[in-house]
Formats: sequence, structure tokens, C-alpha cells
Amino acid sequence: MYIFKKILLVFFLFTAPFSFSQTELGLFLGTSIFHGDIGYNSLKFGNTDRLFINSRLAIGLNFRKNINPRMAFNISFKKGEITSYDKDSEDFYITLRNLDFKSNIIELSSNFEFNFSPYKIGSKKFNKSVYIFTGISGFKFNPKGYYNGGWVELQPLGTEGQGSFLYPEREKYNLFSIGVPIGLGYKFNLNNNLAINIAWSWTLTRTDYIDDVSLDYVNPNVLSEQAQNLANKSYSEFMEGSQRGNSENMDKFGFVGLTIVYKIPKKTFCSQINY
Repeated sequence: MYIFKKILLVFFLFTAPFSFSQTELGLFLGTSIFHGDIGYNSLKFGNTDRLFINSRLAIGLNFRKNINPRMAFNISFKKGEITSYDKDSEDFYITLRNLDFKSNIIELSSNFEFNFSPYKIGSKKFNKSVYIFTGISGFKFNPKGYYNGGWVELQPLGTEGQGSFLYPEREKYNLFSIGVPIGLGYKFNLNNNLAINIAWSWTLTRTDYIDDVSLDYVNPNVLSEQAQNLANKSYSEFMEGSQRGNSENMDKFGFVGLTIVYKIPKKTFCSQINY
């Protein structure tokens, strides 16, 4: 009997924060952004003045479980398109390289949120807060390059010698990877059931191939004609072994936008009893 009471006590302590928690659903609308090897921002991460030059529409869904007015868990699904062009760079070498890419990004993440001020939808006193979040995510991508009037999938072509006999150590990269989202946001109430969240997030990834660029130029003889044209678009015809990308810096992508949040009404035990 004593052990049973201890189990009940542990169960109550674990579930108590959730028994009074608030559950929310959100619809995200914004834009997707990218930082990698290709484009104007490939050498510097701090420049944001032209970060949205090639931004595209992104949408998503959020499910949030508030533990208390300060902390919450959030499961987020987002989908967008990222793209970048070397021609937009202010760096002469990058412009000379003349590469481009685009890719759809689909991300599913689980995040922990912390509110700097107590917050609750429907509360007149705790009706706004700045918040931060981080977690873990899995995402899918598929880089394409522009060629002959259309966009061509790059991963099957092995533009950096992946899968060729001359570069046996280079395997074709996976189109699925994991990342660590980090973000900053601001949430405020509209009424008793609706709120707005405005947030900026970056996902730090474990891949350098979101834009299909990471290593150096390879011997063109191991590539198909189409792969040759997509691997080296330079105005200067970079030679084999010349630097093509920077493998020391992993690619990053992010989302900026607002989420319309709806508080799911909480059913109490008493409301389910038929009198």
C-alpha cells in the first residue's frame, strides 16, 4: 500500500503542471530564409539588410502545450522555399562563381519555450511577453540548379564527384537531416481565445549540402555533361581542386513570420457529467 501511494504521489507531481495547462493551435504565415555557401550572405552571417532579397512564402502549423505561464512545449510543422544566387553577392569571388539553387524545406520540430514575462491567453494582466525557444528538428530538402530554362535536381548528379570512382570517399548526401532550431519571438493577446505570435528562428543544421555546395571543383571527366554545366557555371572556369564551397560552415535556414494562435477550450471533469 505504501509503494502504491508513492507511485500516486510521483504521478501527481509529474502530471500536475499539465493538468491546469493551456493548449493552443496556431497557423503560421511568413517567409523562409537561408544562409549557406551560395549567395550574397555566404561569407558573413551578420548581414541582414539583404537577407530577404530572395525570400519566399512559408506556411505552417503549431501545437503548443503550456506547462505554466512561463514555460511551454511546442510542436511545429513548417514548409517553405529557399533560394540564393551568387550574382546577388557583393564579394567578387562569389559573383565570379555564379552558382544558384533553390529548394523546398519541410521541417518538423519539437521546441521548449520560455516566456520572459508570465503569459496566458485570456488573461488581462498577463497578456503579452517576449519569449525564446530551442529544440530539435528533422527536415527534408532537395536542391535544384537552373539549367536550360528549368530547374534540375542536383543530388542525383553528384556535382562534387559523389559516387564516382575517382572520389570514392565522397558519398551522395542524404536529403533528410536534423537540426537545432533557435528563435526569439513576441506574443500578445487579441481577445480571450486568440493571440498573435511574431517570431524569427534559425535552424542550425548538420549538413552543408542544402545548396549542393561544400567542397571543391572536381575533374569534369567524371561528371555527365549536364552535371558539368551545373557544377561549374563560373565566368573564370575554376580548375580541378579549386575551392567551390566552405565545408567548415554548415548551412542554416530559418523562418520569420506571425502565427495566429487559438486557445483550445478546456473541458472540465464536471462539464462531462450528465445530470
